[in-house]
Amino acid sequence: MAKKTSLFECQHCGFTSPKWLGKCVQCNAWESFIELNQAQKEVLNALKKPLPQVQKSVSIAEIEHEEVVKFSSTQSELDIVLGGGIAKGGLYLVGGSPGVGKSTLLLKVASGLAKNQQKVLYVSGEESLSQIKMRATRLDCIEKELYLLNEINWPVIKA
Repeated sequence: MAKKTSLFECQHCGFTSPKWLGKCVQCNAWESFIELNQAQKEVLNALKKPLPQVQKSVSIAEIEHEEVVKFSSTQSELDIVLGGGIAKGGLYLVGGSPGVGKSTLLLKVASGLAKNQQKVLYVSGEESLSQIKMRATRLDCIEKELYLLNEINWPVIKA
């Protein structure tokens, strides 16, 4: 069994220590350390990694045109908005007020892709799996290749 490693953080200045300290050596605050949980440690470690090398700006006239492979989202109106479909390797952020249909639209897209024999992972950090299943049933979006995951931790999702 792996040894548990602890990490403590000063709530005043953010200084971290592998041991609890009564007084922060950076800001001199007393009784300000709390133990971080595993998720908090992962975020803190990610923030400590060096930033990627800074890119220089390039004139738009110098950029070579590349063909982007796109495929249908199965929702024709969305394909129009996306300029012809979903770009392979693309990342899309869908925003809007509560109740406007973001989850419904994306569930219909996921279901349509799964219906075309593509494996689809639908990840929700807000709704439970049973809530998603109820919506999918109502929308007739139950597909064998549509998988659901309720998770907010990116390393867990990525695995």
